[in-house]
Amino acid sequence: MRKLALGFTLLEMMAVLAIMAILMFMSLPSFEYKNTRLQVNESIELIKPFKESLALFYLAEHKFPRTNSEAGIPKAEFLIGNYVQSIVLENGAFHITFGNKVHVNLKNKILTIRPMVVKDSPESPISWVCGYNAVPTGMIAVGVNKTDVAHLNLPMNCF
Repeated sequence: MRKLALGFTLLEMMAVLAIMAILMFMSLPSFEYKNTRLQVNESIELIKPFKESLALFYLAEHKFPRTNSEAGIPKAEFLIGNYVQSIVLENGAFHITFGNKVHVNLKNKILTIRPMVVKDSPESPISWVCGYNAVPTGMIAVGVNKTDVAHLNLPMNCF
């Protein structure tokens, strides 16, 4: 009497496990882009205290400061953080240069945060535009956008 073989061979089991491993790695989200977006968000927080002083400067002078010293904020090389190498204020726009412990995709890249004002209404509140984000109709952005960070590395509010 012949015995029937029940079960799978070792080769068949290894093939199934290999296919399952490939499918699992393909389904995992890319944490690289999430990590860079978190680093960008943390870096944007560094300029938060200076936004209000720029708004007050604009209300008093009806123009934006041209430099860090004119705005009364520290020099660019002293505005640093975990992921920020420097922050330059140029004609009202903040240019954040990434460095230090930042992900390699952001190293030496620049993100610009610009103030937006309502045309012909200097008393209207100031809003801010990040990176490649579009300026709403009826408003104008102040300063030049020097952003060169890839879209994938930016948070949603910056493109």
